[in-house]
Amino acid sequence: MAGLSDPLNFCKAEDYYAAAKGWSGPQKIIRYDQTPPQGTKDPKSWHAVNLPFDDGTMCVVQFVRPCVWRVRYDPSVKTSDEYGDENTRTIVQDYMTTLVGNLDIFRGLTWVSTLEDSGEYYTFKSEVTAVDETERTRNKVGDGLKIYLWKNPFRIQVVRLLTPLVDPFPIPNVANATARVADKVVWQTSPKTFRKNLHPQHKMLKDTVLDIIKPGHGEYVGWGEMGGIEFMKEPTFMNYFNFDNMQYQQVYAQGALDSREPLYHSDPFYLDVNSNPEHKNITATFIDNYSQIAIDFGKTNSGYIKLGTRYGGIDCYGISADTVPEIVRLYTGLVGRSKLKPRYILGAHQACYGYQQESDLHAVVQQYRDTKFPLDGLHVDVDFQDNFRTFTTNPITFPNPKEMFTNLRNNGIKCSTNITPVISIRDRPNGYSTLNEGYDKKYFIMDDRYTEGTSGDPQNVRYSFYGGGNPVEVNPNDVWARPDFGDNYDFPTNFNCKDYPYHGGVSYGYGNGTPGYYPDLNREEVRIWWGLQYEYLFNMGLEFVWQDMTTPAIHSSYGDMKGLPTRLLVTADSVTNASEKKLAIESWALYSYNLHKATFHGLGRLESRKNKRNFILGRGSYAGAYRFAGLWTGDNASTWEFWKISVSQVLSLGLNGVCIAGSDTGGFEPARTEIGEEKYCSPELLIRWYTGSFLLPWLRNHYVKKDRKWFQEPYAYPKHLETHPELADQAWLYKSVLEICRYWVELRYSLIQLLYDCMFQNVVDGMPLARSMLLTDTEDTTFFNESQKFLDNQYMAGDDILVAPILHSRNEVPGENRDVYLPLFHTWYPSNLRPWDDQGVALGNPVEGGSVINYTARIVAPEDYNLFHNVVPVYIREGAIIPQIQVRQWIGEGGPNPIKFNIYPGKDKEYVTYLDDGVSRDSAPDDLPQYREAYEQAKVEGKDVQKQLAVIQGNKTNDFSASGIDKEAKGYHRKVSIKQESKDKTRTVTIEPKHNGYDPSKEVGNYYTIILWYAPGFDGSIVDVSQATVNIEGGVECEIFKNTGLHTVVVNVKEVIGTTKSVKITCTTA
Repeated sequence: MAGLSDPLNFCKAEDYYAAAKGWSGPQKIIRYDQTPPQGTKDPKSWHAVNLPFDDGTMCVVQFVRPCVWRVRYDPSVKTSDEYGDENTRTIVQDYMTTLVGNLDIFRGLTWVSTLEDSGEYYTFKSEVTAVDETERTRNKVGDGLKIYLWKNPFRIQVVRLLTPLVDPFPIPNVANATARVADKVVWQTSPKTFRKNLHPQHKMLKDTVLDIIKPGHGEYVGWGEMGGIEFMKEPTFMNYFNFDNMQYQQVYAQGALDSREPLYHSDPFYLDVNSNPEHKNITATFIDNYSQIAIDFGKTNSGYIKLGTRYGGIDCYGISADTVPEIVRLYTGLVGRSKLKPRYILGAHQACYGYQQESDLHAVVQQYRDTKFPLDGLHVDVDFQDNFRTFTTNPITFPNPKEMFTNLRNNGIKCSTNITPVISIRDRPNGYSTLNEGYDKKYFIMDDRYTEGTSGDPQNVRYSFYGGGNPVEVNPNDVWARPDFGDNYDFPTNFNCKDYPYHGGVSYGYGNGTPGYYPDLNREEVRIWWGLQYEYLFNMGLEFVWQDMTTPAIHSSYGDMKGLPTRLLVTADSVTNASEKKLAIESWALYSYNLHKATFHGLGRLESRKNKRNFILGRGSYAGAYRFAGLWTGDNASTWEFWKISVSQVLSLGLNGVCIAGSDTGGFEPARTEIGEEKYCSPELLIRWYTGSFLLPWLRNHYVKKDRKWFQEPYAYPKHLETHPELADQAWLYKSVLEICRYWVELRYSLIQLLYDCMFQNVVDGMPLARSMLLTDTEDTTFFNESQKFLDNQYMAGDDILVAPILHSRNEVPGENRDVYLPLFHTWYPSNLRPWDDQGVALGNPVEGGSVINYTARIVAPEDYNLFHNVVPVYIREGAIIPQIQVRQWIGEGGPNPIKFNIYPGKDKEYVTYLDDGVSRDSAPDDLPQYREAYEQAKVEGKDVQKQLAVIQGNKTNDFSASGIDKEAKGYHRKVSIKQESKDKTRTVTIEPKHNGYDPSKEVGNYYTIILWYAPGFDGSIVDVSQATVNIEGGVECEIFKNTGLHTVVVNVKEVIGTTKSVKITCTTA
């Protein structure tokens, strides 16, 4: 029964599309209507057309925004009522028409949709008819799309009026770009738009393919968490199917560089960035489906992108906009944006599977502090638990958790621990309350199986998975196939008993792990109960959550593809108000989504977390889950291949609006060699990983200790030399690990305000912290040809700091050099940013945009401190405004930390900084949808939540509060604009508060500094700052310094920044 031959299991994309050659689909539209489905919440916001086909199936094409459309096709659906108005969990708001109406109000837009029968096709059109003044930079009257719905053969053609790119050297007497707008196709399907294959026996299995035309000059980015180096993807197959894929090599055995591997997280969203060369247009596509998505990206036919689903049909969103930032804004308006995270998340973190007792944690922290290496976070793995019982602490190895967390917190350390969604079946002598409550109240997934097409005999059951590139079949009746921690349960007794929990288990290796039950998190009452379970740990002093094994990851002897058995019937609330039983594989990614959601809302209700921001680091889920959690990219290894893909992964995830994302710095697993596993990350690789990631959003060193690795903390490398004299010839390199890594982490800490401002901006408009150059330099079209390779391995921190990591070892590139590309239309400067105030250096010679610099970035000896800044190439854009603060050992140490703003010469620029306490929820802007709508929904649901809490708790009272309906966002922050304008030899800097809801004096002190940097001209000329004339307007007391060595004019403004309505500093040079 089941096993490798079962059609209800994972199917590799190439096998899927080999079978799809024989599938067919609808050919023509037989009529249309625009009747909203029954139960539509806001019929006036229903902009859709229903299209019945000749084969009895139906498609719905819908406008969600004037330039956002949706295509739905489920081959089993016959009426529009079956499609409904309800949203999946991925989309914000419970109903689509509610979302459309709310976005119209929030964005100040009025628009209409019309349908016209044009003979061979229907013309379905959207058009903006009115725009509020505040939105006119983004929208204008007349914006919209035309969707041509061709009748026979059926196909979809989306057209938008596009503006040509501005020509920096226009032809004389030729109409300007605005006058040369033209209708262009931005997205279209083939004459075989849909193909389908309905399984004759298993009605839920309905393979569906959407064929999209792939223009020859199109370039494609995004795709979420994937293997492979390329930011712009080459033709390949892709598999979106959440999978516990250790070292990215289980299905195809090719490792990190293979983009086909199904990984931990699914985000099937991509952007076409060059289908209309010389015009302003980006087109994005998103497939919303929790089961398996198989993509043929130009692999079998270079002219098509084939999007295939196995269950649930096609639910596809398209977006067209002028720029990538506008796409990000529109997309995150649908799937949501993050809420504010604690500021300390942006600091450095340390984790290890193998810190086995309390003394280990204190020893690690003390060595960080002794070596003056900044550290904010410590992550304690499952070693912390009492015999791998989730939500418990080990009374022997961690006997005083509250005192331990308090002492660590007093030393600046905030702790998380690993929480996996398995509840051990092993009770405790004094009772394991999570196990007992969950069992008594039937909160666990029950062992209810779909046995159609099988004998139903448990002795014949087989599970399957991939390992090392090979399909493997497992007999769950075989005790010897079970994990090394031992589990002698009787599989036939449990199998399909329906009123007894499904018996699974998790293995952490090394004889560690537990058999267990799994909470049925697709039920709301279970999610509420799950949130209750965190109370003890947070009362002890835990600060945030590390959510691991999220698939849920289950040992291969308990289920399929190292997850739940695909034929297990589980609750599925993937669509609003549609809680029903489905096969686990039908909603495969939903479980992890609801896991993060349950944790996030649960922490928000804890009395101990009142008004505190919460953070969850998740291993994987589905699009939109970053509303609740950050993301790390799973179990990588200490190899150059994994380092090479890390930058591209983070940048791709950033296009989806993901705020916090990153890999395990240095690699979790050991590298494998011909003679065995390496015992630590190579010192060269760790230096490159730390330095190259120094401005990526998430910086966590994480590794497996046990009997695998000896160490990976930077301070441990010079100590290793003391007992290994055979390494004497490499002593300089091992000592440099600590010195160089510390230097670049210190530089990160000096730039924390920049990262924090980016994190705040992400909450406002979805823009990521680390940005692809496609986001920051939208007019540079060389990215579609000769500069394309630089998108793989360079990133922008904010808009103006360019980082070009070294991704190759000295064995590969003995010169330790690389080419660095500086985007067109701007002047650039080699970075003069240093960690400490007394280390400033004059600004170097300007470099013209479009240049390719061959940069030598050698790892130097530990005594060569003055050369550390050359270890990774960093450049700064002209006109940049970059905040810097003093380096502290942890974020918030030592009281006020004044800000200095480095202001560079060049083009005019405005920079916005956000100041608050860094930890409170009420800092957030109170007019953002993710706060306002959550508050309104909480008010509606509050009484129901309270009732469910009373049932769950048996009317007990404790510190868990249903008052999550309190208004979180109150605008308690200060938003300040710093703007530079230049004309001839005069530079004017204006500092103005734009929102004044907080006094940040405790955080930044009672003064701030403006530093005007002057650079040599292209002709080598030097500005004599000693002759500069400085004028201050605004009535504030200032100190003015002119540094002829650094070529700077420095102004210390003696007030809390943003206090005065407007401060204007004018500097004129001779």
